[in-house]
Amino acid sequence: RGAGKAASVDTGLKPGASYVLEVDASLAGYEPKRAQELYRNLNARLAALPGVEHASVCSIVPFGMFELNRKVQRAGFNLAPDARNSVGADYFSTVGLPVVRGRAFTEAEATQPGPKVAIIDEVLAKKLWPDADALGQRIQYAAANAPSAQDGGGGHVGGSADLTEGQKQEETIEVVGIVPATRHALFEKESAGGIYLPFARGFQSDVFFIVRFRSLPSGSDSTTADLLRRAVRDFDPSIPILSLRTFAQHLDSNLDLWLVRAGAALFSIFGGLALGLAVVGLYGVKAYSVARRTREIGIRMALGAQAGAVLRMIMREGSIMLVSGVAIGLLLAVATAKIVSGILYGVGALDPVAFTVAPVVLTVAALVAMWLSARRATRVDPVQALHAE
Repeated sequence: RGAGKAASVDTGLKPGASYVLEVDASLAGYEPKRAQELYRNLNARLAALPGVEHASVCSIVPFGMFELNRKVQRAGFNLAPDARNSVGADYFSTVGLPVVRGRAFTEAEATQPGPKVAIIDEVLAKKLWPDADALGQRIQYAAANAPSAQDGGGGHVGGSADLTEGQKQEETIEVVGIVPATRHALFEKESAGGIYLPFARGFQSDVFFIVRFRSLPSGSDSTTADLLRRAVRDFDPSIPILSLRTFAQHLDSNLDLWLVRAGAALFSIFGGLALGLAVVGLYGVKAYSVARRTREIGIRMALGAQAGAVLRMIMREGSIMLVSGVAIGLLLAVATAKIVSGILYGVGALDPVAFTVAPVVLTVAALVAMWLSARRATRVDPVQALHAE
């Protein structure tokens, strides 16, 4: 159940038929200024490809291995950690994240140094201005060693980096837009808030391009991927493509999700083996018990006992054993539930569905095993049973 919930987690994004392309111009010898211009032109080239609806550059992709964190505060006021992303002008349309108030970045803001503007999510807006509208307010980055009541890492798998070390604490940034909050990692219990800067103000060499197509026909993944590879190589063959996959594949490759799925698979395998051993063991015990009582059963049937009565007797005795075993198993499961709670996602350690389904499945399987043994007992020939040792 946890793996299923993790696989269907609501990221808050609606990227549609999108691809995620990762490149790093610094590996081809590009200096930051030239790389920034290259990324701007490459983004325009990707956006002009046939079938492309939107394309945008960004410094991170949600649910990736890394995230960027920096403490941000109201100008001169309360401190709050945030997850930061530097994005292109068309980023919000590309990932399906609507600007609920204000506006998105302009092309000039995203590609050229200019007015200091930012877009924040609703969680951060409420934290910084609980009783006022955040739109039009000003924020600033806190000093790198500023104390905080809450760590911005959120316990995510992966690393974090700060690419705004050169930004002075006293620089203030105007909030020009507000967007819905999104999840940044699978195990993120509560969003710490997020801030989006124009890509020109948060440049990094290793970047991602999210390319959203109007639609992707079934079986067209390789064709579309080849189209994007050719576009990059035709633009500049020296630029290395670090990764290229659909947005869905990007989410599926998330390390947190892999850990949940691996844990679910292991527990499913061990649970299946345990169930099989329990059923085989119960059948073996009942079969052995019936074999030892062949003479007794034969005498009962010779004296007029009906097959149904013998069947009920065997089932009743087996049911006592079954109920005792299930009760002990439930008590042990409750006692050890906290041990596995750390690898569960979206379900509690005492999940009522799991604690209902597992005993029911075990009970049904055990009843079938007992019925087979009891049915075998009713077929005992009374004459042969009376001659048995």
